[in-house]
Amino acid sequence: MKLAWLLILVISVGPLVKVQDKGPTGDFSKSPTEHIIIRIEQPFGVRSVRGLINREQGNEGPLTGVLFEIQGPGDEVKIRQATTDEHGRFRMGRVPLGTYKFKATLSGFQSVTGTIVVSKEAPKKDEVKIQMRVGV
Repeated sequence: MKLAWLLILVISVGPLVKVQDKGPTGDFSKSPTEHIIIRIEQPFGVRSVRGLINREQGNEGPLTGVLFEIQGPGDEVKIRQATTDEHGRFRMGRVPLGTYKFKATLSGFQSVTGTIVVSKEAPKKDEVKIQMRVGV
Protein backbone atom coordinates (compact mmCIF):
# COMPACT_ATOMS: atom_id res chain seq x y z
CA MET A 1 0.00 0.00 0.00
CA LYS A 2 2.83 2.42 0.87
CA LEU A 3 4.36 1.78 -2.59
CA ALA A 4 1.07 2.75 -4.27
CA TRP A 5 0.92 6.04 -2.33
CA LEU A 6 4.52 6.80 -3.19
CA LEU A 7 3.78 6.20 -6.86
CA ILE A 8 0.72 8.46 -6.74
CA LEU A 9 2.76 11.17 -4.98
CA VAL A 10 5.52 11.05 -7.65
CA ILE A 11 2.94 11.20 -10.46
CA SER A 12 1.06 14.12 -8.89
CA VAL A 13 4.21 16.15 -8.18
CA GLY A 14 5.41 15.71 -11.74
CA PRO A 15 8.96 15.66 -12.97
CA LEU A 16 11.58 17.06 -10.64
CA VAL A 17 13.97 17.87 -13.49
CA LYS A 18 13.87 21.44 -14.77
CA VAL A 19 13.62 21.58 -18.56
CA GLN A 20 15.55 24.48 -20.11
CA ASP A 21 13.66 26.58 -22.63
CA LYS A 22 15.48 26.32 -25.97
CA GLY A 23 14.11 29.61 -27.28
CA PRO A 24 14.83 30.94 -30.76
CA THR A 25 18.40 29.63 -30.87
CA GLY A 26 17.66 25.94 -30.38
CA ASP A 27 20.34 23.96 -28.56
CA PHE A 28 23.04 26.65 -28.72
CA SER A 29 24.46 28.28 -25.60
CA LYS A 30 22.86 31.48 -24.38
CA SER A 31 24.71 34.39 -22.83
CA PRO A 32 23.33 35.44 -19.43
CA THR A 33 22.71 38.92 -20.90
CA GLU A 34 21.41 37.81 -24.31
CA HIS A 35 18.24 39.49 -25.57
CA ILE A 36 19.06 40.53 -29.13
CA ILE A 37 20.04 37.99 -31.79
CA ILE A 38 21.14 39.18 -35.23
CA ARG A 39 20.59 36.77 -38.14
CA ILE A 40 22.95 36.85 -41.14
CA GLU A 41 20.88 35.73 -44.14
CA GLN A 42 23.72 35.07 -46.62
CA PRO A 43 25.44 31.72 -45.86
CA PHE A 44 29.23 31.58 -45.47
CA GLY A 45 30.87 29.16 -47.93
CA VAL A 46 34.15 27.77 -46.59
CA ARG A 47 36.46 24.77 -46.91
CA SER A 48 37.17 24.70 -43.18
CA VAL A 49 35.45 26.33 -40.23
CA ARG A 50 37.70 29.19 -39.17
CA GLY A 51 37.27 32.90 -38.93
CA LEU A 52 37.55 36.29 -37.31
CA ILE A 53 35.13 38.09 -34.99
CA ASN A 54 35.44 41.85 -34.42
CA ARG A 55 33.59 44.52 -32.47
CA GLU A 56 31.33 46.52 -34.81
CA GLN A 57 30.87 49.90 -33.18
CA GLY A 58 33.18 52.47 -31.61
CA ASN A 59 36.36 50.73 -30.50
CA GLU A 60 36.55 48.33 -33.45
CA GLY A 61 38.93 45.46 -33.05
CA PRO A 62 39.13 41.76 -32.33
CA LEU A 63 36.88 40.21 -29.69
CA THR A 64 38.46 37.71 -27.32
CA GLY A 65 36.40 34.95 -25.70
CA VAL A 66 33.51 34.78 -28.18
CA LEU A 67 31.86 31.35 -28.09
CA PHE A 68 31.39 30.19 -31.68
CA GLU A 69 29.18 27.11 -32.09
CA ILE A 70 28.02 25.11 -35.09
CA GLN A 71 25.25 22.52 -35.26
CA GLY A 72 24.92 19.94 -38.01
CA PRO A 73 25.47 18.94 -40.68
CA GLY A 74 21.86 19.26 -41.75
CA ASP A 75 19.45 18.16 -39.03
CA GLU A 76 22.12 16.46 -36.91
CA VAL A 77 21.99 17.84 -33.37
CA LYS A 78 25.71 17.55 -32.59
CA ILE A 79 27.18 20.89 -31.53
CA ARG A 80 30.87 21.74 -31.95
CA GLN A 81 32.38 24.84 -30.38
CA ALA A 82 35.45 27.04 -30.37
CA THR A 83 36.41 30.25 -28.58
CA THR A 84 38.12 33.24 -30.15
CA ASP A 85 41.71 33.96 -29.13
CA GLU A 86 43.26 37.37 -28.31
CA HIS A 87 43.25 38.19 -32.04
CA GLY A 88 39.53 37.41 -32.45
CA ARG A 89 40.31 34.22 -34.39
CA PHE A 90 38.75 30.77 -34.03
CA ARG A 91 39.22 27.43 -35.77
CA MET A 92 37.44 24.07 -35.69
CA GLY A 93 39.28 21.05 -36.98
CA ARG A 94 37.87 18.15 -38.99
CA VAL A 95 34.39 19.45 -39.72
CA PRO A 96 32.72 17.19 -42.33
CA LEU A 97 31.30 18.67 -45.52
CA GLY A 98 27.72 19.91 -45.21
CA THR A 99 25.47 22.73 -44.09
CA TYR A 100 25.62 23.94 -40.49
CA LYS A 101 23.76 26.46 -38.35
CA PHE A 102 26.05 28.70 -36.30
CA LYS A 103 25.86 31.07 -33.36
CA ALA A 104 28.41 33.53 -31.97
CA THR A 105 27.84 34.62 -28.36
CA LEU A 106 29.62 36.93 -25.92
CA SER A 107 28.15 38.46 -22.78
CA GLY A 108 27.44 42.17 -23.32
CA PHE A 109 27.13 41.79 -27.11
CA GLN A 110 24.28 40.98 -29.48
CA SER A 111 24.52 37.32 -30.54
CA VAL A 112 24.85 36.46 -34.25
CA THR A 113 23.37 33.42 -36.01
CA GLY A 114 23.44 32.14 -39.57
CA THR A 115 24.51 29.29 -41.84
CA ILE A 116 27.86 27.88 -42.92
CA VAL A 117 28.30 25.60 -45.94
CA VAL A 118 31.50 23.54 -45.75
CA SER A 119 32.42 22.58 -49.31
CA LYS A 120 35.50 21.56 -51.30
CA GLU A 121 34.41 24.06 -53.98
CA ALA A 122 34.81 27.08 -51.66
CA PRO A 123 37.96 29.18 -52.16
CA LYS A 124 40.77 28.09 -49.80
CA LYS A 125 41.19 31.51 -48.20
CA ASP A 126 37.50 32.16 -47.48
CA GLU A 127 36.62 32.34 -43.79
CA VAL A 128 33.77 33.38 -41.52
CA LYS A 129 33.97 37.11 -40.72
CA ILE A 130 31.53 38.53 -38.17
CA GLN A 131 31.16 41.91 -36.53
CA MET A 132 29.30 41.90 -33.21
CA ARG A 133 27.44 44.90 -31.81
CA VAL A 134 27.61 46.03 -28.22
CA GLY A 135 24.25 45.62 -26.53
CA VAL A 136 22.07 42.93 -25.11
